[in-house]
Amino acid sequence: MGQHTQGPWIINVDPRYPNEPCIDAVIEGVVWHIALCHNAAGPDDGSAEANARLIAAAPELLASLKDALPALRAELEKQAVAGESVSLRTARSAYETALSLLAKVEGARPHRQQRPEHHSEPH
Repeated sequence: MGQHTQGPWIINVDPRYPNEPCIDAVIEGVVWHIALCHNAAGPDDGSAEANARLIAAAPELLASLKDALPALRAELEKQAVAGESVSLRTARSAYETALSLLAKVEGARPHRQQRPEHHSEPH
């Protein structure tokens, strides 16, 4: 799977679709079209602009997530020494969710820990 188009990504207007924002990448001074956001429920919906803001922020969100994971993992390891707690379970869940989302973005299969099989004794 290829890499995503590098940023920054900006919200722009394509003259062919003046009421629907588009997402463009600026690479070495050249503007490249990434996506066009349509209004989901009609022209007065407003979702296109909200979707455009979210999509345009995607490269920065991805970079922020990648930067945060090592610190979150270090904190998990530090808390694990103290023993299992509600905050440790919450942090572990957030960390695993972040890893899964990162795998989804990068096109990899999410890594999931295998749980031991439970075998019951026959009666």
